[in-house]
Amino acid sequence: MAGQPLVLHGMSSPNVGKVVLMLEETALPYEFRRVGVMAGEQNDAAFLALNPNGKVPVLVDPDGPDGPVTIFESGAILIYLAEKTGRFLPAHGAARYAALQWLMFQMAGLGPNFGQAIHFNFATKEDGYGRRRFTIELKRLIEVVEERLGAAPFLAGDDYSIADVAVFPWRQTIAKFFPAEIERPNIVRWSAAIEARPAVARMRATLDPVAQLDGEAMRAATPAQRDLYFGRVERPSQHP
Repeated sequence: MAGQPLVLHGMSSPNVGKVVLMLEETALPYEFRRVGVMAGEQNDAAFLALNPNGKVPVLVDPDGPDGPVTIFESGAILIYLAEKTGRFLPAHGAARYAALQWLMFQMAGLGPNFGQAIHFNFATKEDGYGRRRFTIELKRLIEVVEERLGAAPFLAGDDYSIADVAVFPWRQTIAKFFPAEIERPNIVRWSAAIEARPAVARMRATLDPVAQLDGEAMRAATPAQRDLYFGRVERPSQHP
């Protein structure tokens, strides 16, 4: 099956965006398959066979190292693509672990907390503990990134890496919801440097039509679909 394109299952979220950006940076041929999350397609048995956690993105590589491979979790996908192509992640030494630690910072801290800050500020009208807690943490994490980028051109040091690929789409998303918080000089400089990369324009060319479809689906969603999407009700069990 050598030579077949990779298949990326996703939507227009920042976690999918980082994988699209990596695929564009590495010039790997791929096919994008939109998952209709408002319609609950991520809960279908066919999708759960790819990712039992029922989340996008999922990458399928027909030409993996030992045959076809399916990978979920965006950080794992970035590492896989970096090792497949030998790009944006040093093979060994301190530079490799610098990139991996900032990737894990995004995966474990920045992404989840930014997502919760958006949720409690814009997906609910409750002005309580959740909104305050995650907004405070968002500001703290932005300051961590700002300080780091004051010490180095990129998150892992002198070179652009999968850590930057992981954070950049989240920076763009937060700029829409919390513009005053993200407009800090080191982050602005770093963001402009990445924005100038041709792969970013190609990422947007792929995701902008997907974002339009996702927006239409959100506006047309029923209250029950919105409750399920925002996690206000439990997912239907997939087990008897």
